[in-house]
Amino acid sequence: MDDLYHEELLEAARAPHNREEMVGADLISSSASNSCGDGCQIFLKLTTDKSAIEYCTWIGTGCAISTASLSLLSDQVQGKDIDTIQSWDESTLLSWLGLTTFSTARKKCLLLGLRTMQKLLEKI
Repeated sequence: MDDLYHEELLEAARAPHNREEMVGADLISSSASNSCGDGCQIFLKLTTDKSAIEYCTWIGTGCAISTASLSLLSDQVQGKDIDTIQSWDESTLLSWLGLTTFSTARKKCLLLGLRTMQKLLEKI
């Protein structure tokens, strides 16, 4: 629990990247957590052949954990192929934050953006 607010997480939450609506997005999805009230909307621009993410933005409200996770996710997906993104899991997000474990009670916050994006990409 001491690592809960690790510096990587705090920095991503203080100055989140790609936090804006995207006009002309190819895919848009919203999701919310009933347990804590965090919510997000993800906007994706796909490559011409629809095999990879060209650009990602998001908007949302939530705690430092969900905000940091969405910020880092929006950076990491750009230029990545869809199969790679679909293989990401909790350990992927933890590695971006420099963590090895995470509070069970806060995992929904951590995974909100990734789960929303993966569900959206299943539609392709």
